[in-house]
Amino acid sequence: MNEMRWTWLFVLLPLILIPGCATRDNGPDSALDNPTLEELPDGEFGDFLFDEAAQWPEYIPDDIPPLPGTIDTVMPGGSHIRMFYSNVSDEMIEDYLKLLVQEGFDLDYRILVQEGFPDNSEERRQRGEYDDIVITKGEYRMTLSHYEGSATYDVYTSGFQEEAREATALKWPEDLVNILPPPKRCELASINPDGSSGYHISCKREDADVDQDYLEMLLSSGFQIEEEFLGSDNEVTLHRLRREDLVVELSYPFDPFFTLRVLEDPLPSWPEVFGDSIPMPSRCELSNIIPTLDDGDSHISCQPADQEVLTDYIQALVELGFVESHRWENNAGEIMIIDLENSQLEVSIMVNSPTSLGIQVSELE
Repeated sequence: MNEMRWTWLFVLLPLILIPGCATRDNGPDSALDNPTLEELPDGEFGDFLFDEAAQWPEYIPDDIPPLPGTIDTVMPGGSHIRMFYSNVSDEMIEDYLKLLVQEGFDLDYRILVQEGFPDNSEERRQRGEYDDIVITKGEYRMTLSHYEGSATYDVYTSGFQEEAREATALKWPEDLVNILPPPKRCELASINPDGSSGYHISCKREDADVDQDYLEMLLSSGFQIEEEFLGSDNEVTLHRLRREDLVVELSYPFDPFFTLRVLEDPLPSWPEVFGDSIPMPSRCELSNIIPTLDDGDSHISCQPADQEVLTDYIQALVELGFVESHRWENNAGEIMIIDLENSQLEVSIMVNSPTSLGIQVSELE
């Protein structure tokens, strides 16, 4: 399939169509003659703004009058701001263009001609039609197109680039400011929510030490490495760190980006419903608690500090009046499963591995 190429033919609308509006004839050296696709909007858009957040940006200079109408979407970008409008009548457009001319802006009306097709630009010009309007004044440049009550307005940031950059720059989430600082020497590239209280954050490294410096900072501020994952080359690809209920996962996907996942992940706690009836095993760090809704059971796993944890826990249950009802041992005579019960509850203890005990608590019928 042949790639379609587009060129622009500039035509001037008669002044009688929009009284008081001035247009200018672009000479052969004008930058607006035959623009290439690269001269059309090509900024990398940032976060979109919708609904109530879709407002005329305050950082656009007062020298550029706002276009009336309803702004549906604002797309801030590095080179320009693109705004999509609805409820824009032809009369509103005409009044706005008159205002621009009064403020000293130049207007250039453009008609799109596709190569290989008949050139009907003259007929369209006679009918007062055009595809868009390039609006310029000094460093300021805008492009406006409209059709049947809708409009697209591109306001280029030339002339107020610093103000636009500062206003649209990503900022570290406010709810993390006092609990987790951002990495140093790493420009924020994206911030996305992760659940109700977490974030996926990526930033662009300025040097190769950003990752290690941030890891060391976390370790010095009370975080501990919970897990680390190795890649095929035996290098760490992800660190999972914890400080109380706050978890930070650091991953190193590819240069030059460094990514973080920040989330609240409360440590499991022994179910309060057990009260004094069923104690928590001593020296066995809880790793998972899963209540089963259909039968009222609770499945609990913990990591024993030593081999005596199992025998000590069995003894503690016996002292509370539990009686052994079933036991299964391996060939070495080691307990693998043991069930104990009283008049109301049954506790099943399973040795999942040397580093994991499973405990199931059930109500007796």
